[in-house]
Amino acid sequence: MVAPGSRTKTTDVWALPEDEQGIGQCISEALPQSGWLCSHPGPKGLHQVHLHASLEEALSCGGRQAFLLLPDGARAPEDVLVDKEVAPRGGFGHSAVVQFLCSRALRDREDEVLEAGRLAVRWFEQEVGPESHQVLTDETKLVWRALRSATRPATVESAQRRRISGMRIGPAAHDLVTRSRMLLTRGGVERLRLAAAPSTHQMRNST
Repeated sequence: MVAPGSRTKTTDVWALPEDEQGIGQCISEALPQSGWLCSHPGPKGLHQVHLHASLEEALSCGGRQAFLLLPDGARAPEDVLVDKEVAPRGGFGHSAVVQFLCSRALRDREDEVLEAGRLAVRWFEQEVGPESHQVLTDETKLVWRALRSATRPATVESAQRRRISGMRIGPAAHDLVTRSRMLLTRGGVERLRLAAAPSTHQMRNST
């Protein structure tokens, strides 16, 4: 259940490293002062956290996820080391973070399954105030528009032939999955197949 005043947006994404690079580039173009925090496994304080200029660098430095500070240009927390390539920071702190979680390949008996990552953000309107809320809303729209420009819709089918939409898939991941017929998962035990795109004839009949 969503808490009152919470503003939450989450999209499951299947992406290979080259797709991640494309997504990061599109977000950087949309938010030119963007900065990504690397995320390392283990207890807080075990590794130095950096603010990187790109999603690709943050993922290479850290683990499976990275965090984008919003609003665009927000200064990093005091314990974060800012890379010299990062655009100059503003005097304001961040009000929200966008999580980018990478996809990963899992072994399922004899088959390899591609688990979705995600793009997600959350903040509480009453905590940030109306002006910051509007800025976060506008910048979140830019981030998801960048995601859509770097990926394509992913409609999947369950074992019961139930179709599920609303996810995204990168071009490289799409090529891999369609070529190998690799199964997909959004987490858990359910296994999914990428549904075939409707033909031109089907789309004309549906209009």
